[in-house]
Amino acid sequence: MFKEHSTGIHPIMHAEPMSEIWEFLTEEQKKKVAVMKMDMKIQWMETKINDMEKMIELKKKAIVNIRMVQEMINN
Repeated sequence: MFKEHSTGIHPIMHAEPMSEIWEFLTEEQKKKVAVMKMDMKIQWMETKINDMEKMIELKKKAIVNIRMVQEMINN
């Protein structure tokens, strides 16, 4: 199946199948493919950031709730 390379390539951007046709592409086509890969990487990173931001908000809410319980216990 797909594997993530140490280069950080996301499974969607798996490099091996591309190497089979890479030699047949013109320089202009290679540039377009490189730009497409970068766009996919940016989208993947933005998605990861959004996920992280959601987790941060959830953890902030959890901290508030824990402090409320802690206050109840202390009183």
